[in-house]
Amino acid sequence: MSIHSRRTERRSITRHQLKDYLLVYNRNTGKPLGNIGNISCNGLMLISRLPMLTGAVFNLRIQVPEDNNTRNIDFDARCHWCKPDVDPASFDSGYSIVNPDEDVFDLVEELRQYFTFADS
Repeated sequence: MSIHSRRTERRSITRHQLKDYLLVYNRNTGKPLGNIGNISCNGLMLISRLPMLTGAVFNLRIQVPEDNNTRNIDFDARCHWCKPDVDPASFDSGYSIVNPDEDVFDLVEELRQYFTFADS
């Protein structure tokens, strides 16, 4: 049994992976670009199946599930770097968010609270 396996068996709280939850879409085409690896008020890391063009500004959308509906968070982001992921079928790319608005700040805060282990 590996150390990782023993650690997994003793874990009492399921670890959440952000990339398993939120897709990032091209808001012009509606097509998914990839999953969020991480996000802050200033930028994000995207995990995608295709390499992304560095230097380009992308019109992005994140659809956040809310009750029986979804809320669209639209923003522009500039890709600064792209490299192969540890998964050979994926790429990681880093973006700065251009002029983030309150929706982006609210999303980051909601995600921070959701992924933080805190006493109730």
